[in-house]
Amino acid sequence: MTMLLDGMYLMAVGCTDHPMRLRSTLAHELGHHQLDTVDRMADGADWAKRSPEEIQADAFARHLLVPIGGVADVVDGKAVTLATLSDIVQTYLASPSMVAIQMRDAGAIDADICKQWGQMPAGTIAARFGWHPEYQALVEQSSRPRGPQGLMMRAMEGYRQGSVTSSTVAKLSGDPKATDTKATLAEDGITPVGAPAVSAPPPRDTGERLTPVELLALMGGSE
Repeated sequence: MTMLLDGMYLMAVGCTDHPMRLRSTLAHELGHHQLDTVDRMADGADWAKRSPEEIQADAFARHLLVPIGGVADVVDGKAVTLATLSDIVQTYLASPSMVAIQMRDAGAIDADICKQWGQMPAGTIAARFGWHPEYQALVEQSSRPRGPQGLMMRAMEGYRQGSVTSSTVAKLSGDPKATDTKATLAEDGITPVGAPAVSAPPPRDTGERLTPVELLALMGGSE
């Protein structure tokens, strides 16, 4: 989802155990931003119908994640097999469906093979061609919520200053073991900055009214 809110663009996607789909969705939403179709109106009467703006965003995502030139470099006149599809999927971390379309458009495969290969799950391809552990690592990463880097940076600074708790940091970073977050941050050298101990005598009521200067100081300098 991408929306314009108070002059700022907000882009958000949900967690998923399909990492290639997550990347495709992010690229698709970025396409709406680049093509200036963020403020498009969605007709809820027919969600299955793809509007021209959606089709354009799909094309943007394909060419961003799987450039035609990169496909041509992998093929490079060699015989194209399912292993070729696997190589491109693994290299560009894109879905088999997206890669198959780009291979078709590059002239490496025909429409029938494109349809057949495009229906194969990425996990199946990864298992068959020996990179399933890498794929599983991607699954774990895409399944965890992650806050934007700018938000995480401010949260870390808030934690250092003592205004943000370690459990809040854990929630923003998608850490399921919130109890370990404080120790992990300490290992990374991030600890709350302790406030200096200040010893001052308790105030004494003199019975006198505050002067204008004292009253202004007490109010923090505000009128």
